[in-house]
Amino acid sequence: MYENIRELVFFLRVSEETSFSAAARSLDLDPSTISKVVQRLENRLGVRLFHRTSRVLKLTQEGERFLSAAQKVMQALEEAEESLGPASGEVSGTLRVSSTPAFARGRLAPLMASFVEQYPGLRVEFVLAATPPDLFEQQIDVSFQSGSIPDSTLVARRVASTRWRICAAPAYLARAGVPTTPDDLAHHQCLNFLQGAFRSQWPLRRGDEVHTVVPKSNLVANNGDMLCALAVAGNGLARLADYHVADDLAAGRLVTVLDDYANESEPIFAVYPSRRHLSPRVRAFLDHVEAHFGGERAPDAAPPARPPAP
Repeated sequence: MYENIRELVFFLRVSEETSFSAAARSLDLDPSTISKVVQRLENRLGVRLFHRTSRVLKLTQEGERFLSAAQKVMQALEEAEESLGPASGEVSGTLRVSSTPAFARGRLAPLMASFVEQYPGLRVEFVLAATPPDLFEQQIDVSFQSGSIPDSTLVARRVASTRWRICAAPAYLARAGVPTTPDDLAHHQCLNFLQGAFRSQWPLRRGDEVHTVVPKSNLVANNGDMLCALAVAGNGLARLADYHVADDLAAGRLVTVLDDYANESEPIFAVYPSRRHLSPRVRAFLDHVEAHFGGERAPDAAPPARPPAP
């Protein structure tokens, strides 16, 4: 059994480094040792795990499938070891969390008082921006993103969902009329995200089909809170998420329109670099978030690529 685990460790390290030499350096071993152990693993499995050329070392299709299974095995081993460690006193240091300002204000801020009370030795830093960050460059522990995740190497754990709605102030609708079909948008002032941004496209469902509309607007912004403020002030229609408009809808400052066409539900993911060696502070924060967003949790996933943010 020890030799099997050793083979998995070597295989995973070679997969990460895409080089026998680099894997050997990281493990402080001779490259020939790494190569022999991986070859022994291939012989035992009866398949070739790597395409080997003088320039490229790449996983085969069988290697890709085995990689996924091997990662799960190593994760299970690590979790088994961690379960025997001390249950308290480990959650400390600095946790860096990335999100859009609106999602942080509407969904994360209400969770923080109980979290910091539970872990007083932990410092939490919020890094807020309209677009997803480079997790490695900015040393982000957890990034909250919606829709699909562009980098398939990241772990994306679904923790919640939100709905995007078309809203306007009652005063604007009294003045301009209430749209009843997507075609009516052409006759309205639409408040939108900057041209070319993913959110500037409005998906509208007609029957079983979804059509994308990019409404023209004289008022645009790169921030949902600004669009919400413009809508409340009676400047037009805006398509925004629940966490942008919940308070204004509840107070009657905004009302929704075209609900039969625009009521898209979208998953929200906690995105982090790797399942391996997940720090206690990240694990504690993810558990806390999922406990408060209960009922919306789904298995880890790597959704198809596209670049949105909540």
